[in-house]
Amino acid sequence: MPERPYFSFHFHKQSHTPIYVQLAEQLKTAILRGAFLVDGQQLISLRDMKTISGCSLETVKKAYDHLALEGWLEAVHGKGYYLTQLAKEARLENRLPLTDIPIASLADSSPRPSEELVKRLRGAFYESLTVLDEPSAKKKIMRTQAAKVFADHLSRRGLPHSPERLLLFNRSTSGFAFLAQRVMNARDVVYVEEYSYPVFLRLLSQCGITVRPIRMDEEGVCIQALNEEQEHYPANWLLINPHYQFPTGISYSLKRKEELLEWAQNHNVRLIENDHYGDLWFEEPSVPLYQMAAQAKSTIEVYYLHSLSKTLARDLQLGVLMLPSGLSNDELERYSQLVSMTGAEPSLLVVEAAVQLLDDPWFYEEFLADRRALFQTRFLRLWQEKRQALPDHARMYPISGGLNTWIKWGTPTARATEQEERVVAILREEGLELTGGHAFRVADEPADTLRCPAVRFPLAPLEERELKHWLHRLGAALLR
Repeated sequence: MPERPYFSFHFHKQSHTPIYVQLAEQLKTAILRGAFLVDGQQLISLRDMKTISGCSLETVKKAYDHLALEGWLEAVHGKGYYLTQLAKEARLENRLPLTDIPIASLADSSPRPSEELVKRLRGAFYESLTVLDEPSAKKKIMRTQAAKVFADHLSRRGLPHSPERLLLFNRSTSGFAFLAQRVMNARDVVYVEEYSYPVFLRLLSQCGITVRPIRMDEEGVCIQALNEEQEHYPANWLLINPHYQFPTGISYSLKRKEELLEWAQNHNVRLIENDHYGDLWFEEPSVPLYQMAAQAKSTIEVYYLHSLSKTLARDLQLGVLMLPSGLSNDELERYSQLVSMTGAEPSLLVVEAAVQLLDDPWFYEEFLADRRALFQTRFLRLWQEKRQALPDHARMYPISGGLNTWIKWGTPTARATEQEERVVAILREEGLELTGGHAFRVADEPADTLRCPAVRFPLAPLEERELKHWLHRLGAALLR
C-alpha cells in the first residue's frame, strides 16, 4: 500500500486551466508529500489514480504525460511512470511537513447524498415553490396532511401510525431542545448512557438539568447501574439510543428493552428514545420502545425522536418528535402551538419536498435499500479486516445498523483521555481526523473515572478502500 494515498484533490471545472493540468500540478504537491508513491520511486498506476482522483483514465494519462514533459516523470514501457532525478531532488529539498497534508475527516458520520437523490430533491423543491403563495388556512391543512405522510414513514419503522401525535421540527436537535426547555423542569435529573451525543448533553446543562451518566454493557445501558444510581440521584428521565447507539453502534437486545420498560414503570421515569439512524438498519429494524410501550398499553411516557438528515441529506434539516400515547388532545394541541410559537417548525417548502420523496416508491424500494446495503457491506469488510488491522488488545464492536462502529483498546484506566488524544494526534499527522471517546462523555465526570480508551469509527463519508486503509493505520497507532 503506497504511503498516505488518500490525498484530497480539488478541481475547478469553470477554470480556463484544463483538468489534466490541474491534476498534474496537484500531483507535484502530492509527490513532495510522499503520497501515491510505490517504494518512493514509482507513481501508482493510471487506473489506481483514476479511482482515487475521480478523473477519467484519459485525463490521468494526460496528467502523467504532462509531468513527463516537465521532467518529473519517466514512462517505462510495460512498467509505469517513475520519478526522475529532478523529482527526487525536489523531494529532498522541498519535502512538505506532515502537518500540511490535507485532512480526511471521520468527525462527521453523515453520508453524502447520491446523485439521483439530489436530482429528485431539486425537482421536489421546484414543484413545492407554489406553497409560498398559498393562504395560511391552506398551509395549515398541508401541514396536517404532511404529518400523515411522516407518520406513515415511521410506521414502516414499527411505530404506530399516529399523525396527531407527531411534531415536525427544523432539525432533530430542535425537537430535543423543545423537550429540554418546554417539557422538562430545571430541577429534573436525566440519566444518559455513559457515551452520548454531545449536543444533547450541552443542551441539558444549559437548561440547568442534572445529567448522570450510566455505564453500558454489550446489550445497552446497564440495569444494575441504573438501580445503583437511583439510590443516590433518583431520575425523572432516561435518554437512550437503543437501536444503533451513538457513538458505539450497540443495538439493544429485545430483552434489555423489556427490562428498561419495566424499570421505568417501577420508578416512574419518562423515556426519550433517540433514533437518529432509524432508517439505516442492515437486515431488519429493531423494535422501538415506543411501539413496545404502546402494544403493552404501558402508562410510561415514551418520547420518540427521529432525524431525517441521515436518511435524506445532511443539509436537509428535518426532525420528528412522536409524543406519548397517553397525552390528552388538549396537551397535544398545546405542544403543537408551542412549537409554532418558538419558531422551531420547519419551512413548509422543506416539508413538502420531503413529502414528495417519502411518497415515492423509488425512495423505499431502491434508495433506502441501496443505502442499507452500502453501509452493511462497508461494515462487513471492516469486520473481516479487523483481524489483520487491529492488535490483540483492541476490539471493534459488532453492529446491525447505523453509520458508525466503536473501537476500544487496553484496560480501564484513569488516563483514557490522554491515550485517546495521543492516538488521534498520530492519525491527524498522517491525514485523518478521528473523534476520541472523551468527546462523548459528560463534561464534569470525575478525573479518576476508569474506562477503556476508544474512538468512534464511522462508515461514512470515506470510500471502502479508504476506510480499510485507515483501519490499518489506526491499528499501527495503537502499537506505538
